[in-house]
Amino acid sequence: MQAKEQLVNIKEYISKSSPRSARDYLIKIKSKIKLLASYPHIGKINSTLDIENIRDFVVFGYKIIYKINKDNILILAIYKYIDFDESKLDI
Repeated sequence: MQAKEQLVNIKEYISKSSPRSARDYLIKIKSKIKLLASYPHIGKINSTLDIENIRDFVVFGYKIIYKINKDNILILAIYKYIDFDESKLDI
């Protein structure tokens, strides 16, 4: 599952109880993700993958795993639940 799909799933899940909260949550998550363009090393090295350019940080309870490339940042996953297997990420 792509990170964009995961973000849509997060929005749909939160929308079930509060569409406005879902929209607000997504805005906040996306604004934090934008920080990565300026501060790509803001997150810690992902402990599961243990690769220097694969990092993660938590935003409002959601873990964002990303890859630092030479010219950009690639969001690999956004998830909340412990049952997500990080070792199966396509990096």
